[in-house]
Amino acid sequence: MNDIIEVRAIVRLEMLDRLVHCLKEAGVPRLAVAKVHAIGAGVDVASAKVSLEEGTAYVDKALVQFICPAERQDMYTELIARTARTGRQGDGYVAVYPVLDVVKIRTGTVGLAALR
Repeated sequence: MNDIIEVRAIVRLEMLDRLVHCLKEAGVPRLAVAKVHAIGAGVDVASAKVSLEEGTAYVDKALVQFICPAERQDMYTELIARTARTGRQGDGYVAVYPVLDVVKIRTGTVGLAALR
């Protein structure tokens, strides 16, 4: 099994601040957040917008992603699901990907040590 994974979550914007604080408290040392447009089955009809650029209805969401040790996968995915859940359609999802390696650009440190 790979010892490094990447976690990506698409969540409601209104849940983002709470989620980031919980992840930091749980030990995620670094994470990235980006605003994204969700299109498709996960769109909450009540808050959907129509865009000429997108060509369809969409909802603004947040993409949260970070790299971590694989043994923390279950803890982090459960934390995200619990913290970001409203019970309404369009709450988002969590996906986990294997990471072949990580290199800290400034120092050249590789592997899990690069995350510190």
